[in-house]
Amino acid sequence: MTTIEFNNTIVNLEEQLRVYAYRLTNNREDALDLCQETVLKAFMYKAKFSHNNLKAWLYTIMKNLFINAYRKKLKQREWMAHETNNNLGKVNVSFDNPYSTQNYKDIMKELDKLEESLRTPFKMFLEGFKYREIAEHANLPIGTIKSRIFQGRKILAEQLADYS
Repeated sequence: MTTIEFNNTIVNLEEQLRVYAYRLTNNREDALDLCQETVLKAFMYKAKFSHNNLKAWLYTIMKNLFINAYRKKLKQREWMAHETNNNLGKVNVSFDNPYSTQNYKDIMKELDKLEESLRTPFKMFLEGFKYREIAEHANLPIGTIKSRIFQGRKILAEQLADYS
């Protein structure tokens, strides 16, 4: 396959790649990033392409990139959770006042007072999980998770009104 044919085929497959990327990520921006990364890898390793089916090769590249990124995110979350647990009493959050450590402890105390159905999704959201991931973990619809996080925010805002 010549370079021109290779480039034209990739351009013609662009929309299909975007659809597949969106199925993997469920996020428009992440899907576009994944497409761009896939095409970049394809161009970098064009010399290694020896199949007749470029579409299958691109899908394989995309799937592998997605899996590797997902595993990397999981490791980062595990590390962050481990660090948070190890440094629970040593956390020094920087606010605009000299009582920041005490403020953090007060906020965490109020967060722990939330009922379990609100507290767990809210904490997961603070840890960086996406709504979809929280919904899958809790086996609930995304709308329910969004509502619970909103309710948790509202309750905490009322309880911590002195801090604003």
